[in-house]
Amino acid sequence: MKSKALILLASVLLLNSCIVKSLQPFYTKGDISYIESLIGKWTDQKNNTWVVTSLREEFTKDQKEGVKLSEEDRKAFETYKDGYLITYTRKNKKAVFIAMPFKIEGQYFLDFILFDFDTESINNLAASHLIKTHSVAKIELDNNKNASFLWLTEEHLKNLFKTDKLRLKHEIIGPDEALLLTASSQELSAFLKKYNTSSIKDKWKSSDTMTLTKNTL
Repeated sequence: MKSKALILLASVLLLNSCIVKSLQPFYTKGDISYIESLIGKWTDQKNNTWVVTSLREEFTKDQKEGVKLSEEDRKAFETYKDGYLITYTRKNKKAVFIAMPFKIEGQYFLDFILFDFDTESINNLAASHLIKTHSVAKIELDNNKNASFLWLTEEHLKNLFKTDKLRLKHEIIGPDEALLLTASSQELSAFLKKYNTSSIKDKWKSSDTMTLTKNTL
C-alpha cells in the first residue's frame, strides 16, 4: 500500500460527537471474521457514497505495481490484512477508513479507524492535537443488497455509568465531555457480548444509523 501521512482524528468525521470512541480496538484477533458481501459500492440514505475494498487486495495491487513497502506498511498489512478500506464521500469530500469486521456470538460488527482525509480545511497546529480513536458499528445485512451500520453511541453508555450498571475503564474528556473508553480490546469484546444480548431498550437506535444500498452494475 502506498505510504500515507496518517493524520488521525479524535472522532469519526462523518458522524457527530455522540459516537463512542475508544483508544483500543473493539475486537480481539480471534473475533475477526471477514464478510465478502461488503465489498462494492454503496449509497446511503443521504445519497453519500461508500466504496468498500479489500485491504489484502489493495496491498497485492501495490505489490504488482512494484511499490516498495516500508516496514511500517508491512506491519500495517499484518495487522489489517483481513479488513477493508472504506472510502466515504460526502459533498465531494472524502475520508478513508480502515474497517475490521468481527463477529461476537453470531453478530457481525465493524471497528472503524480513520486512515486518511481531506486536509485542506485543517492546519498543522490543529492536526497535531488529533489522536487516533476507534468506533464500532453493529452490521445488519439484508440479502447482500442492503446494509445498516448501527453505531455504539454515548447516550446509553453514559446512563449505564451514571447508574453504576457498567464498569468499564473510561474517561470524560474535553469541553463537550465526550466519552472515551480506555479499556483493553479483551474487555471491550467482552462488553459488546454482554451489551448486545442485554435487555436495554433501543440500545442500538440512534440518529447516526447509516442505511446503505448496494449499487448494481
